[in-house]
Amino acid sequence: MPFVSVIMLGMAVSFDGFGVGFAYGLRRVHIPPWSLLIICLSSALSVFVSMQAGSMIAKLFSPQIASIIGGIMLMAVGFIIIRQSLAESEAEKSRPVKSNEGRGYNYFSGVLREPTRADFDCSGVITGKEAVVLGVALAMDAFAAGFGAAMMGFAPLATSVVVGVTKLVLVSAGLCLGRRYSQSVSGERAAVFAGLALMVLGVAALLGL
Repeated sequence: MPFVSVIMLGMAVSFDGFGVGFAYGLRRVHIPPWSLLIICLSSALSVFVSMQAGSMIAKLFSPQIASIIGGIMLMAVGFIIIRQSLAESEAEKSRPVKSNEGRGYNYFSGVLREPTRADFDCSGVITGKEAVVLGVALAMDAFAAGFGAAMMGFAPLATSVVVGVTKLVLVSAGLCLGRRYSQSVSGERAAVFAGLALMVLGVAALLGL
């Protein structure tokens, strides 16, 4: 699989990290190096585990069929990301955000919509347990995308490393920019870009590019 495609996948599953970093930067919330490492390793590990599972499933099919299935999965994940982002944006306009809202997937989705939820003690510093929660929230899309990427023939280890490094860079960039600028980056827009990038990778797989 071309390295450009691996980079593109890493960017696609890390856009949400940029948005979260920007939101924390605006609020002067500090993420220590160890907490940032936990967040990035969560995404990298999530991708690696899902890609190992995807690689095993891919062996049941011919390379061509596996690539097509993986492409369809990436397109589906991209579409779902865009749809959920737009739906959540409309929902947020009509109701206030509740800090104790939901459990499981809904709770972690809420962390992405309102990153300050992960700062449980409102200390302005993301510590170990809080970093784990934020890492899981940021890893959800990466897990689903990793499975499809493995079906397309992406190398699990290399892809996981790229995802972890990309997440580190984008979260850090978001923090820095958030501290400098007063206007918030639209989480909806970042999610749309991420979804479109995954859909492009999926289409490329279907076309054999």
